[in-house]
Amino acid sequence: MTGYGISHGAVSVMNAIPCGIGSTIGIDLRTEATYEPAESTDIELVGRPELSTDLVRTCVRNTLEVIGIEPEPYRLKVECAVPPSMGLKSSSAVCNAVISAVLDHYGARRDPVDIVRLGTVCAKECGVTITGAFDDACGCFFGGLVVTDNRTNEILLSKEIPEYDVIVCLPKRSILKSKVPVDRYRVLKDEYESMVPLIENNYLEVMSRNGKHIESIIGKDNDIVERAMAAGALSAGITGTGPAIAIIAEPGSGKSISEGLGCECILTRTR
Repeated sequence: MTGYGISHGAVSVMNAIPCGIGSTIGIDLRTEATYEPAESTDIELVGRPELSTDLVRTCVRNTLEVIGIEPEPYRLKVECAVPPSMGLKSSSAVCNAVISAVLDHYGARRDPVDIVRLGTVCAKECGVTITGAFDDACGCFFGGLVVTDNRTNEILLSKEIPEYDVIVCLPKRSILKSKVPVDRYRVLKDEYESMVPLIENNYLEVMSRNGKHIESIIGKDNDIVERAMAAGALSAGITGTGPAIAIIAEPGSGKSISEGLGCECILTRTR
């Protein structure tokens, strides 16, 4: 039997680097993985042959260890609609999907939160996350609005939100985790702690405030954010450590807003 796993992308409401607490909203960009034993290991990252396979190999190895299966050759195929190194949680989505596919093949049931936690272990082992990205992984797996404490890998809040249009503006560059100025984020610890109580009922405001702080850190101008807000967006800001900008808008208005931004855009929705 071929194992199947699915996850999605997410965008940041509040970055977890400054104070250890982070928040995300799930978006409807899919990542799918299929897994089955084979005579020799064959890994296909569809459309991304240049990317390292270290992360998916680590996910498979650690999942097999957790369920007590001896390592064996396998065939793994991963299709990910989430652009990498943009702040859209592609690594978390891939971890969730691959781990779920391995578990599915062997008929091994695990609590969803344990699946997410295992993915954060794999991501940290491979150096593709700074905080462990538990907030990212939960947003990708569960959807809706999530708030997590990434220091303890505990979910503080998880709730459904209305469906919105989401516009993702993609600059022609990426930001590697090794280049993120962590110390400049952590200077904002007190400011970020003050935003935590606002997230549940004012997540769109917090998302915009978070984006402005990230802009100041990475030195990016906010012309796109200003254009989006002037065109009727509900919230806009850099997601993750950038460089992508996530824009939340009323259902049906995403296309018209995107046309005036002057950047490459992906149109999707919350989930």
